[in-house]
Amino acid sequence: MTDWLKQYKWYAAGGVALVLIISAAFMLLSGKRETLSGLSIPEEASVQTFDKKEETKREKNAGEEAVIIDLKGAVKNPGIYQMKVGDRVHDALKKAGGTVKKADQKQINLAAVLQDGMVVYIPFEGEETAGSLSEAGSRAEGNSGDVVNINTASSEELQAIPGIGPSKAEAVIDYREENGPFQIIEDITNVSGIGEKSFERIKSSITVK
Repeated sequence: MTDWLKQYKWYAAGGVALVLIISAAFMLLSGKRETLSGLSIPEEASVQTFDKKEETKREKNAGEEAVIIDLKGAVKNPGIYQMKVGDRVHDALKKAGGTVKKADQKQINLAAVLQDGMVVYIPFEGEETAGSLSEAGSRAEGNSGDVVNINTASSEELQAIPGIGPSKAEAVIDYREENGPFQIIEDITNVSGIGEKSFERIKSSITVK
C-alpha cells in the first residue's frame, strides 16, 4: 500500500507540473497573438508614401517641356496652342478640330515635328505662301535648302523659323531698323533673346542675302 501511495503522489505531481507547463505555454502564445494583432502601419508612414508618389509624379510632369505654337490659316479653330515636346503637326490639327474643307492638303506636312514659337500656317486651295507648312516643317527638321532672309523677312516669315516666336521676330525687325541690315548671320545673336544656343538651332534656316 505504501508503494502505491508513493506512485500516486508521483503521478499527481507530474500531472500538476504538466498542467502548469501547458498553461504557461498557452499564456505565452496568447500574449504574442495580442501583440501581433495590435500592430498597425502608422498613419504618418502611409501619408509619407502618398506624398512621395505625388512628388515623383510632379517631377515627371515638370520634366515635360511645353511647346507653344501659333496655328493659322485654313483650320477650324486657329489660335495659340500648347503642345508637348515631340508632338507633330497632325497632333496640333487634331487639337484645333482639323482643317476646313478648302484647305490645301498637298502643302501640309503632317509629320513635321513642332518647335516652340513656330507659326504653323495651313494654306487654302490655290494659295501660295512662303510660310506654308511644308516649308516651315522642313526647316524645322533641317531637311530643306529654303532659308529666310533676316534682312528683308516680315514678322510672319521670321516666325516660320524654328524657335522664333512673335516677340523674337519683332526684336529682329527692331534691331535691323536701329542698326541697319545684318552683315553675317552670326549678327543675329546681337538681338535680345537670341543667344548661341538659339543660333545653332536656326543658322541653317537663315541668310543675309
